[in-house]
Amino acid sequence: MTHRQERVCVVGNAAIDLSLRVAHLPLAGETSLALQSASDFGGKGANQALAATRAGTSTQLFAAVGQDADGDRLIAHLNAEGIDTQHVLRVPRPTDLSIVTVDAQGENTIVTRNEVAAGFHPEPGAVLDATRAGDWIALQGNLSADVTADVLCAARFNARRTLLNPGPVCFDCMPMLADVDLLVVNRVEAATLTAQDDAAQAATALHRAGAREVCVTLGANGVLWCNDNGIYRLAAIPTHAVDTVGAGDAFCGTLLAALAQDLAMPLALRWAQTVAAYAVARRGAQASFPDRATTRDLLHSSVPPLQAS
Repeated sequence: MTHRQERVCVVGNAAIDLSLRVAHLPLAGETSLALQSASDFGGKGANQALAATRAGTSTQLFAAVGQDADGDRLIAHLNAEGIDTQHVLRVPRPTDLSIVTVDAQGENTIVTRNEVAAGFHPEPGAVLDATRAGDWIALQGNLSADVTADVLCAARFNARRTLLNPGPVCFDCMPMLADVDLLVVNRVEAATLTAQDDAAQAATALHRAGAREVCVTLGANGVLWCNDNGIYRLAAIPTHAVDTVGAGDAFCGTLLAALAQDLAMPLALRWAQTVAAYAVARRGAQASFPDRATTRDLLHSSVPPLQAS
């Protein structure tokens, strides 16, 4: 019998990123001269959909873009990548824009105009109609709390699997965690949600709040994975970070693809780490992601060193 691969449906945002490279991140009241600038396709939803697609999974995107040239370019780009964009709406506003400032160490600050995403209210029924039992539905923190909660609840009630990556943390998602199969957060997001600075304690708190599995990404310190059986740590993949923009999305999208292909969580996490490590060594958001062929080569060599924490 042939195993049916599940699909990925990302419900999120799509935007244009304008990146400015600086020697150091400006302080309040300080003006810095950009050493270099670049425009890229972005938005956490679109980023995760792209990473999932390049990792070999059928992916569709629910999002909204403006009725402008940027919206035209975004949709053409997503279509060219093989992402199903039939649920990407056009609205009479400028396409969302993020201004990303990146310093010499690869750290960044991001300011986002999100009028289109804030006004995007996909019907949970439409998301269910576009998916089937067992498919993965992923959301981030760019849409409203009500939309996020409604889609998660409908998905869980109708046998879809759910991933929540609540960045940016714009609302309290703790009451939603009972409808979350997999929560992915970085160290800062975990601390913000739980008021726990220790990553392991934060992961435990998030799991106890209802998330069936929790992953806390720790950058150079690897990843914590928490479930009913305990907490495990995967060591980081050595890399030289020059730009961390989009790394979390590369991680989440690849993780979704791996799980949709029925990989065990340790190997799925290693897939995600591998692609994220590649991305942080390059500049840009989607521009830093490996292409399909490179992704395939990277993932073929992934081995998960798993340790109990």
